[in-house]
Amino acid sequence: MSYWIFQGNPKRFTIDKDKYPDLHDIDSYVEKGKVIDWSVRQKHHVKDIQIGDQVFIWRSDGEEKNSGGVIALTEVVTEPILKDNDVPAVELKVKESRLTAAEGMLLRQQLKELPETKQLLILRAPQMTNYKLTEEEFTYLLDYWNQPSDLTNKTELPLIEKYLHFYKNESDGTLTEIEYIKKSYHFFQQLRDPAFIQQMEWEDFQKIGEHVNAYRMAIARSRAFGRMNASLEKYRDSFHYLVHGNDPIEFRMDQFLNHPDYKLFGIGANALSEMIGNIFPEEYCFYNQRDRVAVENELEVDPQYSRGDSFSQKFVKFQNALKENEIAGKYEAIVGRLTDLPIYYEVDQFFSFVFEKSKLTVEDEDELNQPRYWLLAAGESGKLWDAFKRKDQISIGWSKLGDLQKYNNKKEISEKLKELYEIEHTPMNDALANDQFVREMKEGDYVFIKSVRTKIIALGEIHSPYQYDPENGEHHSYREVKWLREGEWDVSDLPVHTKTLTDITPYEDYLDLLLNRVEMKEYSPSTEAGDLVKDEVSPYTIDKITSDVFMDLEKIEDAIESLDYKKNIILQGPPGVGKTFVAKRLAYLHMEKKQPENIEMVQFHQSYSYEEFIRGFKPNETGHFELQDGLFYSFCQKAQKDPDENYYFIIDEINRGNLSKIFGEVMMLMEADKRGSEYGIKLAYSKGDETFYIPENVYVIATMNTADRSLAMVDYALRRRFAFIDLVPGFHTEAFEENLKSKGISQGFIEKIRTFMAEVNHEITSDVINLGKGFEIGHSYFCPDEVQDEQSWYERVIRLEIKPLLKEYWFDQEEKADDLIQRA
Repeated sequence: MSYWIFQGNPKRFTIDKDKYPDLHDIDSYVEKGKVIDWSVRQKHHVKDIQIGDQVFIWRSDGEEKNSGGVIALTEVVTEPILKDNDVPAVELKVKESRLTAAEGMLLRQQLKELPETKQLLILRAPQMTNYKLTEEEFTYLLDYWNQPSDLTNKTELPLIEKYLHFYKNESDGTLTEIEYIKKSYHFFQQLRDPAFIQQMEWEDFQKIGEHVNAYRMAIARSRAFGRMNASLEKYRDSFHYLVHGNDPIEFRMDQFLNHPDYKLFGIGANALSEMIGNIFPEEYCFYNQRDRVAVENELEVDPQYSRGDSFSQKFVKFQNALKENEIAGKYEAIVGRLTDLPIYYEVDQFFSFVFEKSKLTVEDEDELNQPRYWLLAAGESGKLWDAFKRKDQISIGWSKLGDLQKYNNKKEISEKLKELYEIEHTPMNDALANDQFVREMKEGDYVFIKSVRTKIIALGEIHSPYQYDPENGEHHSYREVKWLREGEWDVSDLPVHTKTLTDITPYEDYLDLLLNRVEMKEYSPSTEAGDLVKDEVSPYTIDKITSDVFMDLEKIEDAIESLDYKKNIILQGPPGVGKTFVAKRLAYLHMEKKQPENIEMVQFHQSYSYEEFIRGFKPNETGHFELQDGLFYSFCQKAQKDPDENYYFIIDEINRGNLSKIFGEVMMLMEADKRGSEYGIKLAYSKGDETFYIPENVYVIATMNTADRSLAMVDYALRRRFAFIDLVPGFHTEAFEENLKSKGISQGFIEKIRTFMAEVNHEITSDVINLGKGFEIGHSYFCPDEVQDEQSWYERVIRLEIKPLLKEYWFDQEEKADDLIQRA
């Protein structure tokens, strides 16, 4: 059985009048209709919907704010069938309906406030019709449906207590990795005895690496405890002072990290915090990045850090904040004790749970909806294919790695591969294959099986999540598959990758060729038939762009209005403000949908010419010159054939090109009032009497870097044809903060970045002689994909990206750049 939410918008809800003549709106439909129809617009779900599936009906807000939520519970009574409008639909038996909060409907704003339901896909991506629920999500909703007062009561609890109740429901009465925790606790308790430390040998110190999470990576453990980096007496004295010194704990920690008498190579702040948490677990919680993100970002506890605080000062403020908010006491009152270990071990596990839940982020709807296509090797020369076929499975090999779910990322997998298989180089491709197999593959994806580089032997659909079974022969890590095609297809003319696993989804032309080759054209993402056809284009709203780009709403509105009346805009700003990224999102917002095929992009440079942009004589495949259309000419032709759609031509770095040379006579047509066929002109390279014009549905968005001193100003004739929108660093925006939080950066560190970059940009704008506002440093330097260690990531950005830029800005005042870097 599968579980679903089907959504209806009261403003746009249509009812079959022939079938339901007495029902006029969504409320009467679910209240009075005993068996009702519902469209299945997310067509990739069609094959999953079965008779007996349970479906919640969700009414969106419509015109009345905060009126949306779950209004009915239904059951599927027919399989999806194609309707007259070519949209599949199912019939649902209404089991119970509640249309108001007083009747017990589940209000959207209340579900958004609870940690167990706030990550529902309908709340994160609310523009779809059909949403698949996990069994866990359905159970929570059903519990609240059966006891709606529980939902109301929980929303009134303080945030920390909401999460504690969530954790209590999710935990099975045990801590994860309990044996590892107990061993660490018992090992470090020995250090509470000063005599034990004074008698420790090097082998005893090396055992620290086995009991600290920061040293789970072999390379980190080897740096700290692979060989002695100081005398044995220094190790003894340093740890004796850390544990038994008479100074306050924060001073001892600072000395241990920084003073030459106590500092030990390879032992950093995160490892130190974990050691302190293990030695004094009744008093101190761990202070790693996971804990900070959970406490500061999700539980919204403010440790009151100050500018210039050392790591140990932050550590103590963090501990004080936990005590002031009585987190340990609330944990015991709500969750109860799960072990006989000191309390902060259990609190740390609670924080880890909160952190894992916080990692769920909104993905692009395309990624949420669409299947991915993979190319997988069946071992050397296809030797594993027989097992794949017999078991209806695929596997990834490298069985020594064990359960891939225990690794946090591909870096950890890479280090383990080097250790287990004694590899000298860094096995990035192998690590990526394992990481994608466990984390990125999903049910509903498709996989091609290759036997050698020249042959494809099968195509299958993935039917299960990642599974691990050490008893499954050589195939410990596997996924279940339904085979759609089996045979032997020669692909020697196609570039088949040598990697074990490759995501080929982005290469649509290549993918079409493979699907054609195995006679599965109906599965092509570019066709109009079959289960895998793309759903309707996703709407792109002002809410979406304000979460995507770090711009003030006023600037966004200026850009959209300028596109309306000017048709051409230039986004100008300093390096790192995301001009190109913003350009594409503004196009989406202006067309009100995310449709990349309506966008073309080019980057100008000093050698770019009229012949490449508009039209000219260029060599063909045989080496002869022939008249060929340029990129912009072809784009305008495409737009002319589709007058009901808007088209957007993005020019990156417009001031890098010789604009008069590139645009030629077409510059006149750029004006908003010179669009359309009546203004067509003959080009320098024309065929007969033909004329060229820019259609009214073409918009031009250009970008310009204001810090590029080597470039001339934009041609004045072209300048008056564009509206100029200034983009500025978005460190101050809420979207920037939310973006960093979604990447695992703690609130305290976000404030550190904001404060430092505010000082840097203030110095830049104050230098009006050499620099000024156009040379500020943008936020994109601090937009990572994923962060495992925020301190290391931050230091790397400062050292390798910000510092060289500041050195270039003040090449004759190095001390000024150095002084700024010192403040980081």
